[in-house]
Amino acid sequence: MRHRITAICHKASFSLSTCAWLAIDDVPIEVWLAQHLDEPDLALNGLALMWLLDEQEDALANRRIVPAADGTSTLVPLLVCSDDMDFDCFALMTEQVVEGDTVHWRRFGHSATGGLEVGVSTHWYAGSKPVSFALSDFNQALSEHKRLIKACVGSEG
Repeated sequence: MRHRITAICHKASFSLSTCAWLAIDDVPIEVWLAQHLDEPDLALNGLALMWLLDEQEDALANRRIVPAADGTSTLVPLLVCSDDMDFDCFALMTEQVVEGDTVHWRRFGHSATGGLEVGVSTHWYAGSKPVSFALSDFNQALSEHKRLIKACVGSEG
């Protein structure tokens, strides 16, 4: 079963303002992942594509989430600690695999390494269920997310 990924304007529970965000099946990503992985505290984390203070970490997160060639696997940081806004506090990782016209998030875990080494060592969650998206929808969501970065500021979300 494929899930739907989209870009939205969202005001996270810990945020003072609205910003560009991702949603899965119309649910903000941090809330959806908290439910999907049965880890309620994940809902308190920020989207790695928006929530990083360090420019190099931000660039790394934005580079890694872009689907690579068919048959490849990439370790992608999805969520980060909303307090520290970096990879050193907490980073929820996924193994992103591209197969034909589908992007799979095969497994999830938290990084045991921080900074630009995020995901090099990862504690994978036992029994985490994979998630799949249509490659075209995934790419559209990333493109729309970039557009919304300026459009969402100050909006109601």
